Amino acid sequence: MKKTKVGILYICTGRYAVFWERFYRSAEKFLLTEPDIEKHYFIFTDADVLENESNIHKYFKKPEGFPSDSIKRFRMFLAIKEDLKKMDFVFFLNANMNFVQYVGKEILPFTSPSGLMGVLHPGYAHSPKEELPYERNPNSTAFIPYIEGHTYRYFMGGFNGGKTEQFLAMCEVCDSNIREDTEKNIVACFHDESHINAYFLKREILILSPEYGFPEDLDTPYAQKVIILNKAKHYGDYFVKEYANPFVLPSPLERRGSLRKMGSKLTAFMSKFKKPLHL
Repeated sequence: MKKTKVGILYICTGRYAVFWERFYRSAEKFLLTEPDIEKHYFIFTDADVLENESNIHKYFKKPEGFPSDSIKRFRMFLAIKEDLKKMDFVFFLNANMNFVQYVGKEILPFTSPSGLMGVLHPGYAHSPKEELPYERNPNSTAFIPYIEGHTYRYFMGGFNGGKTEQFLAMCEVCDSNIREDTEKNIVACFHDESHINAYFLKREILILSPEYGFPEDLDTPYAQKVIILNKAKHYGDYFVKEYANPFVLPSPLERRGSLRKMGSKLTAFMSKFKKPLHL
């Protein structure tokens, strides 16, 4: 039986190494457990305590601090592209993502024209376009323009991927755009996430709902499959100091009142995820 090879990109430099074991155990238990799937983990870390399983591939990477560790991720992935080309699909997940329910082949963009998958940001899944936190600087390569009649959506940076060739093509473009911005002393407002949203803007991708990435401490109408761990809650006050920590800043969900009031709209909204949506 020919197996489909899936690569999982994971960055855990510095103190982020504490998240690895929990992530790995949850992924092994819940992520793509079908017998015709072969998973490989590609980890960028400076830690020496990680497992030595045959499907874990480690690459030494010293921490550079925020936002460099985030915005330079495309460069990291491209540095090992020859290894990644052995995979059929490649996905990136943030260090503090944790699988809590079965996640199967529905995340694989077999028929999506772009060959890519993105997860709607839980804080902005139902926001009008005026509230979406796109890059607003027209001099940035991540700038999102106004397009008459366009349906705007905002995707989280913590879980995305797709067919290997198409994913690497996205990394090439995003890395090139970030380098161009850097030469102009521009840093997009939400770093790699801003550039991913700019890349997805006019492409037809497989769209997954926030059940594939929702903060663990917020009330949710979704049947959570992947949660975003509260870093400070589990691993100490060091993580409270991070910029844009979603557990310190006001949630855009909470600002608009209880999610329970959105029940009927969410039911209709969720039904759309049975097939790729057009952006």
